[in-house]
Amino acid sequence: NTKLNWGCTASGACALDAECCEGVCDQGFCAGVSPSQPTYNPTPQPTPGPSSAPTRKPTTKPTAGPTLKPSSTPSNPPTSPSNYGNGPFVSLSSSSEIVTIPRPVAPSLDEPRTDCPHLEIGLLSWHDAATWTSGNIPSAGDDVTLPNNSKVIITQSVIALGIITVPSSSTLIFGESDVAPITLDVAGMDVQGNLQAGSEACRYSTELTITLHGSRPNDLNMYGVSSTAVPTYKGISVNGGIISLHGKKHYPTWSRLAESVSVGQSYLLVQEPVNWEIGQQIILTTTAIHDSRDGMNQNEVFTISSIVNNPVSGVGAAIHFTSPASYAHIANNGYQAEVGLLSRNIKIQGAADDSDPTDPDTGSCTGQWRYGTNFAPCPNKYKTGFGGHIMVHSGGVGYVEGVELFRMGQTNVLGRYPFHFHILGNDCADCYFKENSIHRSYYRCISIHGTHNTTVSENVAFDISGYCYYLEDGVEEDNTISFNLAAHIHPVSNIIANAGGGQTIPVFSQSKDLILPADATASGFYLTNLHNDIIGNAASGGWSGFALPVLHSPIGPHRDVNMRPGNRLTKIFDGNTAHSTGWWWSHAGAFYSGGSLYYSSANPALLEYNAGRDQSKGSRSPCHSDKCVENNDCNQYCFEGERAYFQLTNSKVFLTASPGLNSWSGGMEITHFEAHDVALGLESLSGTGFGISNLLVECRSGEEWVMPGNPSGVSADGFFWYDTNQEHIITSATFRNCGARKSNNFYDSSPTRGCDTNNINGCTSTSTVWGFITHSDEHTPEIMQATTSITYEDCGTRFRLQDYADNNVISSTSARTQNWMDMDGTASGLGEPTIIGSGLTDAGHWWRVENSVEDDPEGPLVFIKKDNGPERGLGHIRLRFDDNLF
Repeated sequence: NTKLNWGCTASGACALDAECCEGVCDQGFCAGVSPSQPTYNPTPQPTPGPSSAPTRKPTTKPTAGPTLKPSSTPSNPPTSPSNYGNGPFVSLSSSSEIVTIPRPVAPSLDEPRTDCPHLEIGLLSWHDAATWTSGNIPSAGDDVTLPNNSKVIITQSVIALGIITVPSSSTLIFGESDVAPITLDVAGMDVQGNLQAGSEACRYSTELTITLHGSRPNDLNMYGVSSTAVPTYKGISVNGGIISLHGKKHYPTWSRLAESVSVGQSYLLVQEPVNWEIGQQIILTTTAIHDSRDGMNQNEVFTISSIVNNPVSGVGAAIHFTSPASYAHIANNGYQAEVGLLSRNIKIQGAADDSDPTDPDTGSCTGQWRYGTNFAPCPNKYKTGFGGHIMVHSGGVGYVEGVELFRMGQTNVLGRYPFHFHILGNDCADCYFKENSIHRSYYRCISIHGTHNTTVSENVAFDISGYCYYLEDGVEEDNTISFNLAAHIHPVSNIIANAGGGQTIPVFSQSKDLILPADATASGFYLTNLHNDIIGNAASGGWSGFALPVLHSPIGPHRDVNMRPGNRLTKIFDGNTAHSTGWWWSHAGAFYSGGSLYYSSANPALLEYNAGRDQSKGSRSPCHSDKCVENNDCNQYCFEGERAYFQLTNSKVFLTASPGLNSWSGGMEITHFEAHDVALGLESLSGTGFGISNLLVECRSGEEWVMPGNPSGVSADGFFWYDTNQEHIITSATFRNCGARKSNNFYDSSPTRGCDTNNINGCTSTSTVWGFITHSDEHTPEIMQATTSITYEDCGTRFRLQDYADNNVISSTSARTQNWMDMDGTASGLGEPTIIGSGLTDAGHWWRVENSVEDDPEGPLVFIKKDNGPERGLGHIRLRFDDNLF
C-alpha cells in the first residue's frame, strides 16, 4: 500500500502520505493543494473489524459471456481520486425505468447547535464523590441508583458496573469530551427517568460506547421466557421513562451505486453526496442471486479511506476504502446494489466475550436441490446468540437517532430485540427510531409491538437473524416505516422453509428453538398489518424481501382483539425494492403475500405457521366494510359491492430465482412494477383478481447470474395465469427478453430474442412470456383475464399451456376452456380486439366459432377477431338463490 494502484496524485483527496506525489497527506488533502471537489475528511476514527466476512465463494462459476450487454464497469482506474471518467453513470433520475423510488428529503447539515443537555446549569458530575449519598464514586460491579430529583452527567469513561437505575425524577446525561471517547460497561439499565445524549437540535459529537454484559440463561422455555432474562438483564429497560439519544447526523444513511464495482476495485461511486467520515464502515450489498451466511455471502464490509463529493457530473460521491472488493457488484439503469453506513458515534453493543453464538453452522448440510446444487442450512444452529437489547415499555417513550446497535438481540428470547417499542398503544405517537444502524443482530432489528403512529425511518440493518423490521402481533397500525435498508437476513436457529411440493410446505410449530415459527421464512420486512405507511424501503437477501403473512386473528397479548389483520387495507405501500431473495422455495416471491400464522388446535397456547398456500387459515378478503366491527363477526362474507383491493405502487424486484411477487389470495391493485432478472414476473391465485398497470418484466438483462448451480435451470417467465377463478386485468405491460429462444419461435426470429440455455444467464427451454396452468378439473373458468397495451421486446416463446401435475390423459377442463380478452390485439399481435381461447385438439369446436379463427402454434391457442363479422364476446350464466324467498 505504498502507492495508489494508478500512481500518486499531486492534488485531491488522500488517506495516506504515500498517495501524494509531493509532501504529506494533511487533513485529507495533499499538502499545499486545495481540493478540486468538496471532501468530508473528519478526524480519523478507530477502525473496528468487519461485522461479517464473506463465507464462501460461488460453488459454480459460469465461464461464458452473457448473451446481452451487461452493465458498464470502469475500463481503467481513475487517474486521480477526483477523476472518474465519463460513465455512463446511474443517477437518481435514471436508476429505474418506469417506477419512481422516493428518497428522504435532504436535511440542513450546518444549522447551529442549540438546546444542548450537557450545557445545562446545575448538573451533578458522576465523577464527583459529593454527588453520591454514600460519599463515594461508584466502584466496579456496583449496582447504582442516581439520586432523586437530580441531573447527573458523565464526562469520561466509567468503570464496569452492575445495574444503573435512573429514578423517575432524575436524568442521566452523557457529556461531550474533546479528550477521549467515553465508554460505559454495565450489566443493564433501568430507565424510569430520562437517559439522554444530545438532543434533536444538538446532535451528540463525542464517541460514546455503551457495552452490555451478561451470559445466556439456561432456563429459557418454549415461549422464550426466562426468570433470569428480565428487561434489565443485558439490556436498557426504558420502564416508563425516556430514552433520548441523538448521534451525529449522517445523510443519506444509505444510497445506491452509480456504477458497477469490479473485483479488485478499491472505491465505489454512489448516486448521492454523503457526509460520511474516514474510518467509518460501510456495507455494499450483494448482487448475487442467492444470499446466505453459509451458502453464498457476497456482501462486503469496507472501511472508508477518503470521500470526494460530486466527483464528476451525475455522480453523488466517490468513496474510497482500505481494501479491494472481492466480488463484483452491479449497477445498471434497471437496478443497483445498495451502500449503507454502519458506523455511528453513539454505539450500544453486546459484549464481545458473551454475545456471539457458540454453535455455528458447519456448512456441510444438504437436503435442498436447487438448479443442480444440493445444500441447505444445518438446522438447530446459531441458537445461542445473546446480545444486548433496548426495550421501551410501561408508558415509556423513545427518541433514538444516529445510534449504532452492534451484537444486539437475544435469539428466541421473547421481546429481547435490538430495539423494541413494547405495547405503547397511541401514547408514543411522536416516538421515532431513525438514522440508526443495526448489524450482527441475533434476533431482529426493531419491533413495533402493540404500538401505533411511530416512525421507523432511514435505518441500515445488516447481518440479522430473524425478521428485521417487525410488526409483532398484527394490531400495529398507522406507523411509518420508510427509507430503511435490510440486508443479509438469516432464519432463526437455521430452521428454514425449504421443502415442499407444489404450493405447500410442511407446517412449522412453536418450539424452544423457534418461538415464532414464522421465522423459518425470516425476511427483511415482516408486515402482519398493511394499514401502515411502507415507503422507500429496500430488502436484500432473506427468504423473501417483504413478507406479508396472513393473520386471521392477532397473536400474543392481543390475541382476543376483535380484528382480522390479514384484511386490513393498505395505507401507503410505495417505492419499495427487493433483490437477491426467494431462493429457498419456487413460490417465495421477493414480495410474498402468503403464509398463515395461527394458534394450534391441538395446543391453543402454541403457534403454528404454514409458509405455503393455506386455503383455510391463509386466505385474505379485503373489504371496505369491516365485518369484525359492523357485525362482530370477522368470518362474515364480503359481498361483491364491498370488496376492496390492496394497493402497491412503484415496486421493484431484481435478481431472484423465484417470482417477483406472489399472492395466494386477496385482490391487489399494482401500479408501476419493475422486475429484472427474475424467474417469473408475478403470479397470483387471488379469486378477486389483480389489477396491474404499468408493468415491466425484464426476465434477463444480460447481467451474469451469480448463483449456486446453473442459471439455465431457472425459468424466464413473464406472467402465469392460473386455472381457477382468475379475474386479472393487465394494462400497459412490457416484457423484455422473456421466453425461451427456440428454433421454432413463431413471433420473433431475432438472434437476441428471449434467452437460451447458456450457463451465464440462460433459462429453461420451457420459459414463456405468458403461461397457463391447466391441470385443474375442479374449477371451470369464467372470464379469466383481460389485457391491453402489451409490448414485447426481444422475447422468445410467448404462449404455453402447462399442466404441472401432468395428470390428465386427456386435457383438463381448465385447459380446454382457457380464455382471455385481448382488448386491443396487442397481446396476440393482431392489432384489433381479440378473444384468445384454448387451441388444444380435444377442445374441439368450442373456440372455433368460424373458419377465420387464427391458430397460435405455441400455446396452442386460437385467436378470434372480436369485430370479424358479427361482434364476438364471452358470456356466462350465473344461478343464485333469491334470499327474499327464505
